[in-house]
Amino acid sequence: MKTEIIAVGTEILMGHIVNTNSQDIAQALLGIGLGTYYQQVIGDNPERMKEAFALAGSRSDIIIVSGGLGPTRDDITKQMLGEYLGQELVADQGQLDKIKDYFKTREGGITETDYFQALTFKEGETFFNEVGLACGSVYRKDLDNGQQQYFIVLPGPPFEMRHMLHHYLLPYLTKEIYQDHVIESLYVNFYRIGEAKVAEILDDLIVEQTNPTIAIYAQPRRVTVRITASYPTYNEAMAANQALAEQIIERLAPYFLGYGEHYSLEHYVVEQMKAANLRLSAAESLTGGLVMEALTEVPGSSEVLTGGFVTYQTESKTTLLGIDSSFIQEHSVVSEAVAKAMAEATLAKTGTDLSLALTGVAGPDSLDGRRAGTVFIALAVKDQAIQVKQLDIRHRPRGVVRDIAKSEALSMVKQWLDQNV
Repeated sequence: MKTEIIAVGTEILMGHIVNTNSQDIAQALLGIGLGTYYQQVIGDNPERMKEAFALAGSRSDIIIVSGGLGPTRDDITKQMLGEYLGQELVADQGQLDKIKDYFKTREGGITETDYFQALTFKEGETFFNEVGLACGSVYRKDLDNGQQQYFIVLPGPPFEMRHMLHHYLLPYLTKEIYQDHVIESLYVNFYRIGEAKVAEILDDLIVEQTNPTIAIYAQPRRVTVRITASYPTYNEAMAANQALAEQIIERLAPYFLGYGEHYSLEHYVVEQMKAANLRLSAAESLTGGLVMEALTEVPGSSEVLTGGFVTYQTESKTTLLGIDSSFIQEHSVVSEAVAKAMAEATLAKTGTDLSLALTGVAGPDSLDGRRAGTVFIALAVKDQAIQVKQLDIRHRPRGVVRDIAKSEALSMVKQWLDQNV
């Protein structure tokens, strides 16, 4: 079936906000075996909205519209789609009650535009908005050829859209389209290898794929292979996925990171350290706490990350870590010696098994004779020699330099774990 996504909002069209909704929807649809053939972005203009709906209706089977469901006068997506389809809109009582309850303390109660958020297709199905006020809705249109066409509206705020997408739309489409079988995906992640190289190594499997299918896409600092199978039962689909995954991992064993759609280097570090009952601390200068923040995004990281120090200014390396100021002055704050001293001091102060330290120049200006992009990362481990890595990340923005430094620091921990645990 051909799927089309329409993002509504002048602010998206003008580039004031990034259209993440279309990306999220397209990726989620792939997970149930539906490819997106077309995407449109339109402003809050009645005529252009109807033109976009007509174009989508002429070429696609599933049309998903996000945005324009809110309480302002230019939020007219449901009204325009209703006019195009010739379908009456009515208030969903459950959503309306939630809106009334939300505004019960406001003098005068709800306004007419607040009421619009509860509108749904009279002959359609409502997606209740549990995390916001504007409900979603789906209308199934019976075509002359005996096929069905689906028009779906979702809220614009990304958090609300994602909640409705995963809790309502995906289950709805799966039930409607795959009545006699299920679609299941398995995600396999690889690190320190490029997307093109993965595709080359798996070329014969990709060429011969039938069921399951293989899709490869680059993620920040990793490559993900999505394996998707369609079978009568969940167990059959996942068994087929796992069998293919094992073939793929065998070919890419040195780069294998782990399973999961959102599995990352941080997940790997936390999981491996938990399994080995190891503790980690960090002292961060140019990264300003990014390493510790990344780790704390992983559930259960409190069992691994004890804490650490953000020693952004030179003085804080003395006051917090106890590194002599004359030592820093002698070697320069951005140096191998200072990185090692930071890691050693952090290990001693926190009593952890491993300790990371990062110092460098994020840019754009140089510091102490070191050009922008110069980074030193040290890893201290109890009763072992301190390891140091120097990076030269030239001609990159500050944010990119800091992000690469964070990833390389975690990579040092991964490398140590692979060799010692």
